[in-house]
Amino acid sequence: MKSYIWIATALLVLLANTVADAQWRSKTHDQYKALTGIDVKIDGDLGEWDGVLDTVKGTNGKPFCGVEFEGVGGKVTAFEEHGGGKWTGAKDHETCFMITWDPKAVYIALIVTDDEHEHAAAAAWNGDGAQLAFEMTGKRTPGALFLYNIGLDDKAKDILPGALNEKPGGPGIVPGDDIAVVRNEGEKKTYYEIRFTAKELQVKGDKFSDGFEFGLGICVNDGDKAAGQNGQKGWSGWYTHSVVHGKNAEKTGLVVLTNEVLAVEAANKLATTWGKLKSSR
Repeated sequence: MKSYIWIATALLVLLANTVADAQWRSKTHDQYKALTGIDVKIDGDLGEWDGVLDTVKGTNGKPFCGVEFEGVGGKVTAFEEHGGGKWTGAKDHETCFMITWDPKAVYIALIVTDDEHEHAAAAAWNGDGAQLAFEMTGKRTPGALFLYNIGLDDKAKDILPGALNEKPGGPGIVPGDDIAVVRNEGEKKTYYEIRFTAKELQVKGDKFSDGFEFGLGICVNDGDKAAGQNGQKGWSGWYTHSVVHGKNAEKTGLVVLTNEVLAVEAANKLATTWGKLKSSR
């Protein structure tokens, strides 16, 4: 009897691994190798991040900006329409992101191009808001996810409390201390700056280190008031189906923490791509 139980268990493990291995992975942007040595201040001003977007790129030499992902039915796209929403291109909605870290925390910066801010609903995810899913083993197999939802209210002023910490690892993240979101209507861009401590993400010893790996999904939702498309009418990001159409730990991208720091060749000679996206405010 024990032998049958052992065989059945082995088959289940093999099946789970086979399913995980069969998951769609980006050929160019599956892994994000995060830099360190950047002193991040959570204020929504991404000046200290200058040069990061130019430095950390996919294997095709392109930054983590407008990254394609697998949508419903296997379609690979940079934006997935939902619930009657319509997308007209990168000026309508596009997500770029950067990640850095120190022993105490991981920091994520998002710059979202969006022609119109809409968030009439109370829930942080149901409109122009970001959803972040963490799979902390780095194995990207079916299992537990930590989930956080971050959105500004309809006036683009205050962070919405509804469903902010949907499924946190610890007590949750806090506006001001851990989160800053700034909407620049003139630029048609929304800037997110978010801190996740090692303790919040339940990292052993409450400390990150070089070589640490974890799964991450980024889903930035889009609504358009003028078109009568309020709420979650589509999304862009990175491995978005770790969040939408189910909570799927196996459908995350892989973040690898490195001991590499941002190279500065000379004074005022940093890469300029991020600076072009984020003009001074």
